[in-house]
Amino acid sequence: MRKLKMLVALVLLCSGVYAQKKPYTVLGNVQDLVKEGKYIYSFYQKNEDVVIDSVKVQNGKYSFAGDLDQTVMMSISTRRYGSDVKIFVGPSEHIQLIHSKSFKDVTVSGSKANLEYNQVRAALAVYLKKMHEIDVKLDSARRLRDTAMLKRFQADGTDIYHRMIEDVYPNYIKNNPNSSIALSMLDEYFGGVVDAQKLEPLYNVLTKEVKGSAEGQRWGKILEKAQRAGVGKQAPDFTQYDQAGKVVRLSSFKGKYVLIDFWASWCFPCRAENKNVLRAYNSLKSKGFEVLGVSIDSDKNAWIKAIKDDGMPWVQVTDLKAKKNAAALLYGVDAIPQNWLIDPNGIVLGINLRGEDLARQIEKLINQSKGK
Repeated sequence: MRKLKMLVALVLLCSGVYAQKKPYTVLGNVQDLVKEGKYIYSFYQKNEDVVIDSVKVQNGKYSFAGDLDQTVMMSISTRRYGSDVKIFVGPSEHIQLIHSKSFKDVTVSGSKANLEYNQVRAALAVYLKKMHEIDVKLDSARRLRDTAMLKRFQADGTDIYHRMIEDVYPNYIKNNPNSSIALSMLDEYFGGVVDAQKLEPLYNVLTKEVKGSAEGQRWGKILEKAQRAGVGKQAPDFTQYDQAGKVVRLSSFKGKYVLIDFWASWCFPCRAENKNVLRAYNSLKSKGFEVLGVSIDSDKNAWIKAIKDDGMPWVQVTDLKAKKNAAALLYGVDAIPQNWLIDPNGIVLGINLRGEDLARQIEKLINQSKGK
């Protein structure tokens, strides 16, 4: 019997059941761009976990090593949780990075995925150079305490960033529909906040092979969810509970323009955006505008405290199921803050409206809907 067990174990080992994870290495050459002994940090997402590592620079070089059972996008930086450089790393791969003029200026080799991503890096570099020039001007404006100049350069920087996102990733996907990194570029482009109108043409251009992969099928499901609540569609109805435990249904807001705002007490970008939502609410509430906050929280006390601390007077609801919030799943929410603006009949007018000019964005869409 013991011999039989050993034979079974050997067969399983050879078939990869017990040996799915394979070692990888990442070798970086920073020359004199980073001082000796300074830390280089890396992290990557694996399912629901974030794998973090750090190593010291020695003799102008650094190296990471570990085990992987699938290809991941790894971020490497001189800052903890920074994303100065992004690379692809897979099982048994040995990746080499050569940093030149700056830490962010890098050439990567060692896998097909990284050779393909070098095209993306080159396209990004054009915009990053412009953003660096803006950063220099911003520093000058801060030293001069020139508020007007500061706002102008901040606006310029934001514009360049948005143009970079809207140019680089969609164009790469359209021009390389069979690329091994095309689906990862969808992740980079949307950042968890998916717009069906933008995703559909990019997904449709992908080859059958890419769509048929496990990741391709996942994106197919994401598209289905996004289309369910896309612009021009009837917003899916849902029921949640307010702070007092009272049932609140989205359809009960019929007759008003409503911003369905997904957020959470623990989400720092959400808490920062709450100020913009509050300004929009105060500016437009007399014009038939309401906000319905949907919290991705599990801690009721933290949720209620955040509502009070941020001074949010509109209706707030949750089911306290965190990432499994039923309304969030219905709308395909993978990242927050995220919102949907719907008209008095429940038709979606806009998605992911944010920023200091939030009130203007909302008012523009409301006026356009009234003019139809």
